[in-house]
Amino acid sequence: MEFIVELTNIKLIKKYAKLNNVKYLLVSYQGLSFNYGITYDFEELQEIYNIVKNTKLKLILNAERLFSDDDLILVKELVDKEFFSNFEYITYSDFGFKTILENNSLGEKLIFRASTYLTNKEDVELYSKINSYVVVSSEISSNELISLVNNLSEKVIIDVFGQSVCFYSRRPLLTNYFIYRNIAKDPNKLSYNIIEELREDRLAIIEDETGTKILEPYYHALVEELNQISNAELGIIGLRNLKSKDAYAVVNAYNDLVNTSDPKAFYDMLDNHGIIAYKGAYNIKSVLLKGGSGCE
Repeated sequence: MEFIVELTNIKLIKKYAKLNNVKYLLVSYQGLSFNYGITYDFEELQEIYNIVKNTKLKLILNAERLFSDDDLILVKELVDKEFFSNFEYITYSDFGFKTILENNSLGEKLIFRASTYLTNKEDVELYSKINSYVVVSSEISSNELISLVNNLSEKVIIDVFGQSVCFYSRRPLLTNYFIYRNIAKDPNKLSYNIIEELREDRLAIIEDETGTKILEPYYHALVEELNQISNAELGIIGLRNLKSKDAYAVVNAYNDLVNTSDPKAFYDMLDNHGIIAYKGAYNIKSVLLKGGSGCE
């Protein structure tokens, strides 16, 4: 398996390029992206491209937000500017976005990614026919994931590490809450957390141009499972909210994990860097599977 690594610091590009199992860098652009650690502007993405083109790495653009008709005006403007030409692939979830790119001969770049979709073999193989790649759901158990992926006829992508969105609304919920409570606070700050009534975990709540998201409390991580998955070509490593030294440590540990198949070394790295990881939804039997059955 090779990896798609979320780029959260331009200074890490050359370090990632030295890792033999890192193939792509995932970058975000405000107005297009969803569940990102950091966005880059037009000029910064050009700088990133100029650095990457002298390495073995390629770029993938996160364009996973849901688009209104007004939002799609930006997409059309970016097509006219040939913005998408610097990216090897583009992850998306909105079919209006897909249609625009296909109408402009960019359909071969598309990777379908929506965390609650693609939970069974039939859907994965159908979506694989109309995309270059698909990302299998991260909302099924690891056993379901292994069974599903190993029974596919197409190579796919899986999420191996990161913080998933466990709640999403397109409404500005923090803005509305502060107005209702007459509280003068900035809804776009990244320091807000919520705690459920019967639990102690702090869940980050974030409002941005895409709406309001609540993130899972820790980083989900597939580790031992990688040795059991034979049909996943690429794994996505999400790194939002990690310091650069910790982000690199995670990526380096996954690179070594593929080379050595040593889960203990990976968990030792997490402990040394104070990173709390768990299985997340990968440890809960899914209720999303069609017909209540597995992936056979």
